[in-house]
Amino acid sequence: MLLVGSLAISAVFFMAGLPFFFMFLFIPLIPLFGRQRKAKKCPLCGWTTYGDEIYCPYDGTALEEE
Repeated sequence: MLLVGSLAISAVFFMAGLPFFFMFLFIPLIPLFGRQRKAKKCPLCGWTTYGDEIYCPYDGTALEEE
Protein backbone atom coordinates (compact mmCIF):
# COMPACT_ATOMS: atom_id res chain seq x y z
CA MET A 1 0.00 0.00 0.00
CA LEU A 2 2.84 2.37 0.87
CA LEU A 3 4.55 1.65 -2.45
CA VAL A 4 1.36 2.14 -4.47
CA GLY A 5 0.58 5.39 -2.65
CA SER A 6 4.04 6.84 -3.16
CA LEU A 7 4.04 5.81 -6.84
CA ALA A 8 0.64 7.44 -7.34
CA ILE A 9 1.77 10.68 -5.71
CA SER A 10 4.97 10.60 -7.77
CA ALA A 11 2.95 10.19 -10.98
CA VAL A 12 0.68 13.10 -10.09
CA PHE A 13 3.64 15.35 -9.29
CA PHE A 14 5.44 14.26 -12.46
CA MET A 15 2.39 15.13 -14.60
CA ALA A 16 2.09 18.48 -12.80
CA GLY A 17 5.74 19.25 -13.56
CA LEU A 18 6.85 19.31 -9.92
CA PRO A 19 10.14 17.80 -8.75
CA PHE A 20 10.16 14.29 -7.27
CA PHE A 21 11.46 15.38 -3.86
CA PHE A 22 7.92 16.56 -2.99
CA MET A 23 6.98 12.87 -2.90
CA PHE A 24 9.10 12.35 0.20
CA LEU A 25 7.05 14.93 2.10
CA PHE A 26 3.93 12.77 1.78
CA ILE A 27 5.33 9.27 2.42
CA PRO A 28 5.01 9.53 6.25
CA LEU A 29 1.37 10.62 5.86
CA ILE A 30 0.21 7.66 3.75
CA PRO A 31 -0.65 5.38 6.73
CA LEU A 32 -2.90 8.13 8.07
CA PHE A 33 -5.17 7.85 5.03
CA GLY A 34 -6.16 4.31 6.04
CA ARG A 35 -9.10 3.10 8.02
CA GLN A 36 -9.37 4.53 11.51
CA ARG A 37 -9.78 1.91 14.20
CA LYS A 38 -11.97 2.43 17.22
CA ALA A 39 -10.49 2.13 20.66
CA LYS A 40 -11.50 -0.79 22.84
CA LYS A 41 -11.38 -0.49 26.61
CA CYS A 42 -11.60 -2.98 29.43
CA PRO A 43 -14.48 -1.99 31.73
CA LEU A 44 -12.79 -3.61 34.72
CA CYS A 45 -9.18 -2.34 34.68
CA GLY A 46 -9.31 0.45 32.05
CA TRP A 47 -6.72 -1.07 29.64
CA THR A 48 -7.17 0.47 26.16
CA THR A 49 -6.14 -0.84 22.73
CA TYR A 50 -6.67 -0.09 19.05
CA GLY A 51 -5.79 -3.64 18.01
CA ASP A 52 -7.88 -6.70 17.21
CA GLU A 53 -8.02 -7.98 20.76
CA ILE A 54 -11.38 -9.21 22.03
CA TYR A 55 -10.46 -9.85 25.65
CA CYS A 56 -8.29 -7.94 28.12
CA PRO A 57 -4.88 -9.64 28.45
CA TYR A 58 -4.71 -8.80 32.15
CA ASP A 59 -8.05 -9.98 33.52
CA GLY A 60 -9.85 -11.74 30.61
CA THR A 61 -12.82 -9.37 30.55
CA ALA A 62 -14.49 -8.75 27.18
CA LEU A 63 -13.45 -5.37 25.76
CA GLU A 64 -16.01 -2.69 24.94
CA GLU A 65 -15.75 -0.22 22.07
CA GLU A 66 -15.54 3.44 23.07
